[in-house]
Amino acid sequence: MAETAFAGYFLKNKAMLIGPGSPVTVTVGKSEVGAMENADTPRLTIVMVLCTVIFFLALTLLEAIPEIPVDIDFKPFFIPLAFVALVPLGKPTIAIAFGAMLGEFLRDMLEGYEIDDPPGAIGYVVAFIAAGYIIRNRPLSKWRLVLASIVSGAIQAMFEAAAFLYFGKETWKVALWMLTGNTVTHGILMGAIPLVLIIPRLYGRVERYLGYAPRGMERHERPSSPQPT
Repeated sequence: MAETAFAGYFLKNKAMLIGPGSPVTVTVGKSEVGAMENADTPRLTIVMVLCTVIFFLALTLLEAIPEIPVDIDFKPFFIPLAFVALVPLGKPTIAIAFGAMLGEFLRDMLEGYEIDDPPGAIGYVVAFIAAGYIIRNRPLSKWRLVLASIVSGAIQAMFEAAAFLYFGKETWKVALWMLTGNTVTHGILMGAIPLVLIIPRLYGRVERYLGYAPRGMERHERPSSPQPT
């Protein structure tokens, strides 16, 4: 009897049927919202750690490629950009941006810090968050992927060039050379080109293992054919 009364009370206060065939609207309490947010924290941690580790390993491998003077290198931007394109926009995007920053931080611990590293770390966060908002829910759009790659490469390169210009007392010519060179290497050679090749192969696979639905899935689902009556 008590269970029947509780069930009736729950249906009366938690759900409201608007009409025949209409969806049920459920009012979620603060405790339930808190539980959902707590459940999302491990996923964000996993995403950030994965991005940190993979980006760090790739940076370590690519250190074999010599730098182009002054300070133009080859950083695998396509790795954080792939995560940014596949996971939902919002908190996961921020987690990936910080993961990329931590991956670079770990690499800098091994080879020693340079004058452009602290501003460059901020550049990573800004760059990959900006890339996520450029891609939005169109991860299979090639022009969005290319634009996000170039913009993220340019933003991060701008932070590093500004640091060399301000702290290292380099000339404007050197700073512009660094900005242009790193935009090409990070944003195009190690960004856009590999990104447009791997995203179609990763889409719908990686994000499911991380506990997320494929981003922009509703755009790519084919409408089901009507059933005969």
